[in-house]
Amino acid sequence: MLNPFEKLQIPPKANYTIDTMLKRLPKIGGTTVRDREIRRLKEYYERIKKYHDFVVQFPRIDELHPFYLEATRIVTDIDKLRICLSVTKKASTISMKILKEYINQIRKSPENEANRIMRQAFGRVSSILRKSSECIDKVIDVAKELKKIQGIDPILPTIVVAGPPNVGKSTLVSKISTAKPEIASYPFTTKEVHVGHVILDDFRIQIIDTPGILDRPEIERNNIERKATNAIRNLNGIIIFMFDSSISSILSVESQIELFREVKLLKKVIIPVINKIDEKDDEYYKKIVDFLSKEGSKWYEISAEKGIGLDKLKEELFSLIKSSGTNEVSRN
Repeated sequence: MLNPFEKLQIPPKANYTIDTMLKRLPKIGGTTVRDREIRRLKEYYERIKKYHDFVVQFPRIDELHPFYLEATRIVTDIDKLRICLSVTKKASTISMKILKEYINQIRKSPENEANRIMRQAFGRVSSILRKSSECIDKVIDVAKELKKIQGIDPILPTIVVAGPPNVGKSTLVSKISTAKPEIASYPFTTKEVHVGHVILDDFRIQIIDTPGILDRPEIERNNIERKATNAIRNLNGIIIFMFDSSISSILSVESQIELFREVKLLKKVIIPVINKIDEKDDEYYKKIVDFLSKEGSKWYEISAEKGIGLDKLKEELFSLIKSSGTNEVSRN
């Protein structure tokens, strides 16, 4: 499933179109004065038509996959977006109609009236665009943000890698991916998101890390990051939660445990993984193991950097993806 906004042709902002057209007018010629003014309005018509086509091609909000619907909610207020889509469509439709009418008027009028009629048409349409510019520009900004979500397919079985900062999430993604991970974007974090893929027995599985989202306690997340967890919830897959067992861990063991408990609230299958086992701190390690033992969780011990324990982890992950009743495995 492609990002529904990926191929959307986004027009320039409203005032930019007006200013550009004003600069273009002296450069547009014709065989006669009448022909010149008709050509001018026709070019303006084509520029206005881009707004109309943009709105018509804009994905229907009610038909968006839950992942992209949540992403849209993060970027903007849905009700305001609906209103602005309507305003943009109405403004462009009326403007196109006006331009057509004035082009016909120029054809029927004396040639010495052509320039006056053109200027009148240009003024009316520009006024409509300016009055609607706030909404037009809002829809454009929203589309630009949502278009950034590249490489993330919410339909594919997905392994989401969560855990504290610098625990080795992107390293794990690169180590278990078949090819070099892509760099993608979420609208809810300015950090790079690594998206890897694994081809297993003709099955295609997606692996992503979650910088700036599931890497610190709820109390430290802003409103946008809290909403982002809803988008993650709508991805089709399981979660690896990585504990940092080294003394260099940014979060204390207690904070990591609290973060783990919060991630469990996403109601996904979660695989606990203790990373940096080759440089573990005995006290940190014991606290993590004691907690997981009390939870009754099965965990894996790895060094993502050195590749220790990855074969067993991958075997478990792929087995879960293929057998889980809540995750349909997509064929490549």
